[in-house]
Amino acid sequence: MKTRPWGRGPMTAAIAAAWLCALLLNPSAAAKELQRLYVDLDGDSKVEAISLATSESDASGRSQISVRIGSAAFSTDHHIVPQGRIEMRAIVIDRQRSERQLALTVQQADGCVHHLLAYTPRRLVRLLPIVGESDCELPSLAGDGVVEAAIWEDPGSRKARYRLGSDGLSMTREARSAHEPGQAAQLRAR
Repeated sequence: MKTRPWGRGPMTAAIAAAWLCALLLNPSAAAKELQRLYVDLDGDSKVEAISLATSESDASGRSQISVRIGSAAFSTDHHIVPQGRIEMRAIVIDRQRSERQLALTVQQADGCVHHLLAYTPRRLVRLLPIVGESDCELPSLAGDGVVEAAIWEDPGSRKARYRLGSDGLSMTREARSAHEPGQAAQLRAR
């Protein structure tokens, strides 16, 4: 007689079928947890449990990567390099604020992509997708509310300066020179 996957007594055919159906109907159930952090992100003096997981590659070779805090989730898919780096860490964009942000780093064949994420009690918001260099280092964060980084734009990437918005859930691009239009573009949460 087989035992249940969680190791508690005999497994009947009905339980095995139900477990297999749940796994097939909910691909996130097959996700492999890579990392767990415990950090106060929203400044309420309560530590959030943050989980980073990845699911198997699909036919196109892309893997689903997800970050979860309770019911709040952010997911993205990437071509992941075998033994490539996938990690998250807490960062500080503005030391004057009590909130902290997350940086999700995914190594790809031509470098890394970093997703800067903000958290509110019910959702995770992508602030910026950043194109990393081949060394996969995050852009320097001085803690003054500004991030200078290469940002994906058509037809490629370019350096730009972005300031954290007063809501903590958006980044505003700062004008770089007199040649750029006067009005800054606002990036909003999806």
